[in-house]
Amino acid sequence: MPTVAVEPELYKRVEEAAAEHQASIDTLLNNAVRRYLWDLDRMKISEESKRYFQQHAKLKVMYLGQYIAMRNGEVVDHDADFDKLRGRVRQKFGHAPIMMTLVEEAAEKVLTRHGFRLESGNQ
Repeated sequence: MPTVAVEPELYKRVEEAAAEHQASIDTLLNNAVRRYLWDLDRMKISEESKRYFQQHAKLKVMYLGQYIAMRNGEVVDHDADFDKLRGRVRQKFGHAPIMMTLVEEAAEKVLTRHGFRLESGNQ
């Protein structure tokens, strides 16, 4: 098993948190790292979404009705079948955060909340 160096003060806080939550230090650290990586992936997808909206007019001309996979502001793959696209993207990029979305006429969908139900404004 790999060894990881943790600052003494940080480790002390981890010990305290583990004791307070009745969890092992391993569990607490694994959950914390997992959450941190999740947050990094979400930030990357958010950045990719901004690039998508900036490029939507161009993307619509090229890929309307298709699913695209974007990485670093560039379309790395596209397909009419989302499952096929996802399979190829995961095979090529593993679990790297890649934004995959359907290119539609409008860049954003308007969602209306009805109690606990969301409806697309494009119906």
